[in-house]
Amino acid sequence: MKLSGALQINHNTLRIRSFTLGGQDFRVRVPLASEMEAITKAVDEVDATAKHAEMMQPLLDKKDEIESDAIVFKDDNAIVDGNSIKELAILTAKTEERITQMVRLLVPADNEFDMSKIQYEDINSEFPFAVQLELMKKISEVISPGYEEIRKN
Repeated sequence: MKLSGALQINHNTLRIRSFTLGGQDFRVRVPLASEMEAITKAVDEVDATAKHAEMMQPLLDKKDEIESDAIVFKDDNAIVDGNSIKELAILTAKTEERITQMVRLLVPADNEFDMSKIQYEDINSEFPFAVQLELMKKISEVISPGYEEIRKN
């Protein structure tokens, strides 16, 4: 970090960007490339077992009452209208993990608050899903400006 020292760059303030959502100001810490790789790995390797069990339980509770061609039980999975509950659980768990990881990049107003302790349940209890998606989109735009434009081309 010779260059940073010579220029007297404070990386903590250099890596903080802001955005406004619904009239509320948010500050985001721009992650290093290695941190983004860790986020991607955490999302890719998320354990969807609990989410699968949660989604299967209502179907299993009513299994004997269900008389429909729309629901087919196979091993530890159910196919509902042609869609696998196991695949849906994996997608849902990955979405929840990505939201959690992105929200952890927010800079808290209280410097003592540890954002790494935030869990998806905390986020879900505070924000409706539509707001979660918008928040994640805004965070992505702030940490990767121009990404949407590049992706369109």
